[in-house]
Amino acid sequence: MVLQERKSTMTATSAITSISQGHLNIWETCQRKYQYKYLQELSLSEADLSTQEKLLLGANFHLLMQQKELGLDVSVLASSNVKLQLWLTAFENQPPKMIVGDRLCEHRRILEIPIEMSLHHSQNRDRGQGYFVLTTIYDFLILGDRQAQILDWKTHQVAIPHDQLKNNWQTRLYLYVLAKTTSYAPEQLSMTYWFANTAESVIVCYSQEECDRTEKKLQQILLAIAQAQDYPKLPINSSACDFCEFRDRCDRGDFVNKFLPSSIEDIPEIIISA
Repeated sequence: MVLQERKSTMTATSAITSISQGHLNIWETCQRKYQYKYLQELSLSEADLSTQEKLLLGANFHLLMQQKELGLDVSVLASSNVKLQLWLTAFENQPPKMIVGDRLCEHRRILEIPIEMSLHHSQNRDRGQGYFVLTTIYDFLILGDRQAQILDWKTHQVAIPHDQLKNNWQTRLYLYVLAKTTSYAPEQLSMTYWFANTAESVIVCYSQEECDRTEKKLQQILLAIAQAQDYPKLPINSSACDFCEFRDRCDRGDFVNKFLPSSIEDIPEIIISA
């Protein structure tokens, strides 16, 4: 396995100000992986990425859905791959339930979060404050009169269970940022995942309790990221190491190139330029 290092000298966590669901998921999974991926910016070369074709196919489906919503002709793009055509047909025959309202594709929202650096340093009289910018990009967002609905397109082989989706930081962050940047009450928000391979929808509702819980957890994680000095490895034989691309750097053996991601956090968020 060949690792490419773009900024091998970067060690200060303060260099990262924009935080996405990917940062949060990886931080909670493995802090050492967070260091490798976001601070040192290590990555696998494209020649070693066994999932490259799948990621490209997923990106094309997101592009197809964006163009379809804009009223553009998607027949050429859909016919470029059998799966794209199947997924488009599945959407046309069994789309997710959608509310009525203003419709936004590939919509970006940000929320600045101040972090009191002295919270865990009561003996230090100097009070400093750090800032993180929470960043979300919604595949599809509908803003109605009394409700708002986030829709996210997934090209996994099978639908992911509701509880796993609800607890993932994509769901938690997307709903939280929407609640904090609009006038909707948390109970007026929901997130719908639509799985292209099965045409199944999984709906996650929101509440004030969930919003408060997410806010408290975010403060804890962001403070920990801001104050981090060490990034410990996971214990030997941790299941999270089995297919990690950095397992050899942690003396966990060679990376398994035939890994097929099956959980939501294993799939990088696909961003499509406007």
